[in-house]
Amino acid sequence: MLYYSLRLIVVVLGAGGLWVIGLILFTRIIPSSPQDMTSLTDGIVVFTGGETRLKVALSLFEQKKGKYLLISGVNPHSTLSERVTQMPFHSHITLGYDALDTLGNAEETAAWAHAHHIKTLRLITSNYHMPRSLFELRHLVPDIQILPHAVVGKSFLKPKWWLDSLTLRLVVQEYNKFLFALIRRPLTDFHEFWKFKTV
Repeated sequence: MLYYSLRLIVVVLGAGGLWVIGLILFTRIIPSSPQDMTSLTDGIVVFTGGETRLKVALSLFEQKKGKYLLISGVNPHSTLSERVTQMPFHSHITLGYDALDTLGNAEETAAWAHAHHIKTLRLITSNYHMPRSLFELRHLVPDIQILPHAVVGKSFLKPKWWLDSLTLRLVVQEYNKFLFALIRRPLTDFHEFWKFKTV
């Protein structure tokens, strides 16, 4: 009995250690600034979730950094449509209402990108959200070149942002979602492969 208890403790400690190492590595891939501010792309997509993201996306579109703009995950009760219709080239702006989460954002973006024959795409979202957003989107549109454009919140500008409890909790939550996405995707791929093999 003692032997199995010790084995369980070792497994739990080992899993916890791997989780901590993974969290440290995850913080290393969170971008601290936009990758490229000047390049032109066929399209721009912003995953909603903060007013700053939207402001950045609209500003870049007005600067003609992209021919088309998708705002993914729009709240159906928002007044964004009224605001967009006042903008130049508003016919090139698409409001996506279907996405409820990051995977939904990626699926909505993939359908829109293919419908508009997008070959290069600027992706706008918060910096801590970028790794998972890229992971989900790149899987669905491997033929499209994606340019990450991270929106960095004020809390991440601090030299030791990880000492801020609220920011750290936000990153930990996102890290856990990222791990779930990594696990879910191979399982989904295996399921699709097995369905194909059994047809």
